[in-house]
Amino acid sequence: MVVGQLEAQGVKQVFGIPGAKIDKVFDSLLDSSIEIIPVRHEANAAFMAAAVGRLTGKAGVALVTSGPGCSNLITGIATANSEGDPVVALGGAVKRADKAKLVHQSMDTVAMFSPVTKYAVEVNSPDAIAAVVSNAFRAAEQGRPGGAVVSLPQ
Repeated sequence: MVVGQLEAQGVKQVFGIPGAKIDKVFDSLLDSSIEIIPVRHEANAAFMAAAVGRLTGKAGVALVTSGPGCSNLITGIATANSEGDPVVALGGAVKRADKAKLVHQSMDTVAMFSPVTKYAVEVNSPDAIAAVVSNAFRAAEQGRPGGAVVSLPQ
């Protein structure tokens, strides 16, 4: 579902690092025309996505796992937001039922990114994926461009 939404937005490549909480999306990308460009650090994914956004006017996409994978994006996303570069970051997250248990790599991604993005939302059900991803691209690209973050619980 997520990859279909990226294709519908005309995404040509994603920059990121696979990880347990986002591997299903990476696996789905293997059957897509979208190119996966692996990076060595999540901040690089954000900066590379911002470069795509700046050069094309269409949001570049970063794809990372939960917890520190998301927190490592903050500098790049905040920079994109302040410089007017359209970026959509998709971050994995632990299952909603596990958040209160403080399991491995559980962080409140939306709370982390809300102060430094135009849009930060967690998908609450599979039925909401299309609307949330579409809204993220709209927020990143319309008006003054900037960063948008979508948290994708397992």
